[in-house]
Amino acid sequence: MQILQSKQMAEHMKRKEHIGRRNARCLNRMGSYIVEAAICMPLFLIAILAMSSIILMYACIEDANYITSMELRRASIEAAFGDTSTVVPVRINKRIRNSQSLVEGMPLEEFIYRGTGGGVDELIAIRYRMLMHNHNPFGLASRAEYSLSCVTRAYVGRIRDNRPMSDAEMAGSSEPVFVFPNRGERYHNDSCMVLHASYVSAILSPSLKKEYGGCRICRSRNAGTGTLVYIFPEDGDDYHLQGCPVLERHYIELDKSVAIERG
Repeated sequence: MQILQSKQMAEHMKRKEHIGRRNARCLNRMGSYIVEAAICMPLFLIAILAMSSIILMYACIEDANYITSMELRRASIEAAFGDTSTVVPVRINKRIRNSQSLVEGMPLEEFIYRGTGGGVDELIAIRYRMLMHNHNPFGLASRAEYSLSCVTRAYVGRIRDNRPMSDAEMAGSSEPVFVFPNRGERYHNDSCMVLHASYVSAILSPSLKKEYGGCRICRSRNAGTGTLVYIFPEDGDDYHLQGCPVLERHYIELDKSVAIERG
């Protein structure tokens, strides 16, 4: 009987010891979870705060760009009526500071009003440094700087130095004339016989040299007596060799005022 009781007590003790070891493992595992959570949770909260600061600053930058572009657009329209160079930076600064609490300062770095750059005139440009501060408990990613610049052109048109068009040119009633670009000292009307004259061949002789001069283009003056040359009997001052461009009667059309201006 005593032997049976001893065996039962031994089994009970083993069972109790096994349960104790299992409970200890569970407690150790739970303790490790608690320790990991205690370590990771603050890091997770810090990351969330830092990301929220960055997102808020990006939103502030987008709003500042929009306000600046709208104010420069307003200044470009007002430029046609008066000089607003003194109030444009003030208006931009005031609107951004009132719209965004994160903006701590906006030092102006450059402002151009109706200047010239890159071959473009009447430019309106601004550049400033925007200082931002987000007040979070840990102070992580709480400060940032952003260089904002914007440029536009004043809506004032452009004064050109070109000669103003005459009434005839405006009405489209200018008179067309014709000139010989290779050799020509006069302009001709459409009805002029020079434009439609035909040439004939002739044998160069002393009498022909007295009546006509040598062509400066084909240098027919150097031709000897008996050479085959070409003349315009109706309206011509020179004799020409075969292949001379003058024989092709190549002329172009110009406006009369342009022809007079070119001499």
